Amino acid sequence: MYLSQQTLATLAKLMVGECPPGSNERFSPSRTLRQITEFFREFGERDLHPRSGAPSSLVYTKEKLEKFNGTDKMSLIICKALDFWCEDGFNPEHAAYRLNTDLRRDGYEVIIEERYLRMNGNTAETEPYFVVRSLQWAVVDVPSLVKLSEESIIEHIAKAKKKIDTGDSSGAITSAYTLVEEFLKQLLHKTATTFNENEGDIRALYKLLAEPLHLAPKNDSLESCLKAILEGLQREIGGLFEFANKAGDRHAGKYKPAARHARLAVNAAFTLCEFLLESFQHQRVHKQ
Repeated sequence: MYLSQQTLATLAKLMVGECPPGSNERFSPSRTLRQITEFFREFGERDLHPRSGAPSSLVYTKEKLEKFNGTDKMSLIICKALDFWCEDGFNPEHAAYRLNTDLRRDGYEVIIEERYLRMNGNTAETEPYFVVRSLQWAVVDVPSLVKLSEESIIEHIAKAKKKIDTGDSSGAITSAYTLVEEFLKQLLHKTATTFNENEGDIRALYKLLAEPLHLAPKNDSLESCLKAILEGLQREIGGLFEFANKAGDRHAGKYKPAARHARLAVNAAFTLCEFLLESFQHQRVHKQ
């Protein structure tokens, strides 16, 4: 998540409790250098400041925001910076509204959601929290998949989109993989194909499904150009398997994926499932 210098300046001022650029009004409580230092400890920073010669809280905040700019942690920093619901005299919603005037120019916005806490009699108790979402929709639409009755499929699609919106690249990749795994198993059930319910390797699941859907590249009735596409589909499955193992959050990730790579994985998963659904429906119609 990359922010412009104007947005970084506004965010820094809001974080230390100063008036943002172009405003004579404060939107947030003051934070000392010690408080800001503790704030960034949650994001892996371990700075110690001398008693004399230490930077101001604003200067230090700007330095840290520059360091995290362009990383997935930036969205988390924004949400935590606005989390001062219990502070008297300031409304986090007003601060979020002010930040959004700059943030939207960068293709993002802060929104409020409600987190379930507990039931109090017949009333559900919730608490508000902030989420950063992308305004740059770069995820393909999947109307056919959404029409499916299986709630698990719809849930996985929603999770993948939400994690893209909130900058959780590793989580989005994992959701994309889980969607493909669940979808392959759904179609294996529908085609009455025997498989191991505990199988988590999408390469093995796809190999089983390719036969009843006539998607195996070795099919002699297929044109050579179509065989090449289906071979590419197999490689795509293998690529998603390897990518999820290295960059997803199911296991200890071997490297941090970029947002564009997460979108690629999610789009690939959506397109793959859409194609498999159409192939299944085609085979079912021709059997009738």
